[in-house]
Amino acid sequence: MSVQGDAGEEVISRIVDRLGCAPELVTFWRRGLTWYPAGLTQHLWAEPVPRRAGLDAWRVHVRTWCLKRLVGSQAQMHAIETRLPHLMLSALVRKPGSPSRLGLGSAIHMNGDRVEWTARMVAATARVQAWEALGLSRAAKVIESGAVADVVTAQIGREGPRAAPVPPLDGEPLAPLTLDVLPFAEIADALRAHDGVRAIATHSGVTASFALLSEGDRYEFVLTAIRCGTREEVGKGMSISMSLPMAAPTHLLHALVLNEAELQSDSPTDLLGGWVLRDGALVHEAFLPLALCTGEMTRHMAEAAARRAAWLRLAGRAIVPGDWPMDTRGRIIPFKRPS
Repeated sequence: MSVQGDAGEEVISRIVDRLGCAPELVTFWRRGLTWYPAGLTQHLWAEPVPRRAGLDAWRVHVRTWCLKRLVGSQAQMHAIETRLPHLMLSALVRKPGSPSRLGLGSAIHMNGDRVEWTARMVAATARVQAWEALGLSRAAKVIESGAVADVVTAQIGREGPRAAPVPPLDGEPLAPLTLDVLPFAEIADALRAHDGVRAIATHSGVTASFALLSEGDRYEFVLTAIRCGTREEVGKGMSISMSLPMAAPTHLLHALVLNEAELQSDSPTDLLGGWVLRDGALVHEAFLPLALCTGEMTRHMAEAAARRAAWLRLAGRAIVPGDWPMDTRGRIIPFKRPS
């Protein structure tokens, strides 16, 4: 399946070929599609964004809805928070117009000459995201808290995520690096090319700081760590974490708002991974499995971290409020079902 002349349509066409889903199970729309892995609803689409490097540019999204009937109770929030460390390439988000429904989202920028590379990465991300969303929708503590799996019953069993959480990439393979030769020195050099960035490379990773703001003699920094790591579900890979200093109390909704802001059409960031709460701080975390750890992809993730830090410098304080209102039953109001 191939469409000529429109990179947004072309990348969706190539993603479908790589997903391997049966055409009769896919609903196509302008530069996008919907299908139902394991009964979950997954959308993939490309939206045009301002030109980059003199080329047409796009942002390719993957979104999978997996939970509904969220009321924002402490039990629900805690149950969901315990699942977030299992996510690799996706962020937790609310469904627009229906905040009682949750899903996972990812986004990657694409220049007009990067269609094939983007299709391969988005297809892999979509498969990983479907697998992660399925795990979240079936998590025992999440279901016990009152949340319900957001599935299309008629689609269950017709199409599902592959057994492997990280599917092999079809076509010309991206030769994965072994963890002992990841280009940490090159990553540190790329980060230092950005204003206000300090980065140090060692044999095991990169540590970087991005100036966020200054108040008198006090400075605040976004701290980033890129390390080799291991996840029980997929084995070895590369972990990327970015911590945001926040004086205000943090709640799971702070992480959701940051995720959703990064998915807006005017956001300059690639959202691979997402914001979570870690020891009372807001942290953006991503895990790149070894099958996807190419030199090109590791540099891409480092550049994405630099763009995120620059975006936070301009927008972070305006996006993240100090606290969230609660109703008389102790439920977070932004999760209340619209009347």
